[in-house]
Amino acid sequence: MAETFIPSSPYDPKKFIDREEEIKQIITLLRQSQPRVRAVVIDGDRGVGKTWLSLHLQRTVFKKEMTGLTSWLFSLWSPGEHYRPEGDKPQENERFVREGERLEIDEFLEIIINSLSIELPPNPVLAEKVDAIRRYVQSHVDNRFTLILDSAYESDWSLLEQLETHFLGNLLTLNNFFIIVTGRGRPYPWRVPYLIEAVRFGLGKFSVEQIKEQLKKFGLSAFLSVNEIYDIGAGWPLFTEHLARAKDRAEALDIAADILFAVVPAYERAQIRKYFEALCPLDGFGEAEAALMVRTYEQNGAQDGRSLCKKMNETRLISWKNGRYEMNEPVRNILRQYLPRKDKDAWVRLHCAAYRHFETQANDRSMERFRTFFEGLMQNHKEALSEAGISDPHTCPVSNAEEAKS
Repeated sequence: MAETFIPSSPYDPKKFIDREEEIKQIITLLRQSQPRVRAVVIDGDRGVGKTWLSLHLQRTVFKKEMTGLTSWLFSLWSPGEHYRPEGDKPQENERFVREGERLEIDEFLEIIINSLSIELPPNPVLAEKVDAIRRYVQSHVDNRFTLILDSAYESDWSLLEQLETHFLGNLLTLNNFFIIVTGRGRPYPWRVPYLIEAVRFGLGKFSVEQIKEQLKKFGLSAFLSVNEIYDIGAGWPLFTEHLARAKDRAEALDIAADILFAVVPAYERAQIRKYFEALCPLDGFGEAEAALMVRTYEQNGAQDGRSLCKKMNETRLISWKNGRYEMNEPVRNILRQYLPRKDKDAWVRLHCAAYRHFETQANDRSMERFRTFFEGLMQNHKEALSEAGISDPHTCPVSNAEEAKS
């Protein structure tokens, strides 16, 4: 099915739901007179609502709950041209990096300097700009200054390195300067102690009741039931609005899959999506499994497992956990519903290949201590095959790719 993107609604405070505990923690921190911790890190999978929370803090919460606070919101990465949570244009003290744009540290600092009406000498160098901001913050000791870096982990890490080296390490030594960082995927390896010791929490998915409230606030009347929307979108807020417009479950799954991969550049989106579809039957994988599953899915020759994992990791839709790569939960959940409908033969072929692969590992004497683990994986794939009508995995036909390997 061809990709069809309907733009997501921009942030609207009247449509914002919950996150009360996270907001309470942040406000409590900002109100401390001598805070030991001056950084907050918020992580979560794509679609869980990190950018909406950042906008809610910047545009609504800080204005309502705090006096004497100046804040800036920099959203450092864009998930594509169809997603503009900031609306038609950013508001004061905001900068949203669009797809293909590159934000330089000089522009970053100039936005802060201009908002504070700081006068600089002619042709100032980087150190002079940072020093001017520091002196301003230091001279307004009764005020609070908060920097929000949204989608930081997905962004250009060279900018983060420059900010940490020249700006954040300097400003965070002041008691009245704070930073809030959001991101998904592999975290940036901060070196500044204040960021290493940050308060950290992950945004959780919505409950069925919260999905129901979200539909009400968005004024949507869905063809699917609330439970169906929850099952497909796994409680991730980004999907609710789009799934509510689907006419049936098949269309909803198509829409959800398209949303997932909107974060991948268009020129390589179709190919990388195939990699994810090939690996979605697995709970986790390494380079060997990546090569096997993609080869089985595409029914062709040898694949470079290392290259496949590298490409997938660049999307920030997988993470390294427990000694293996794991897909983000919404990605795995949606693709496991989507692929059997799209191509049942491929779904069966993949589970057959996975079963045989883990059976070989379970019978490998050099891996005896992992035998129980591999047998558990075999059982998972056996159950999936049983649901697809194959009672004995050993009766699976050998794929062309597996024949080529042997």
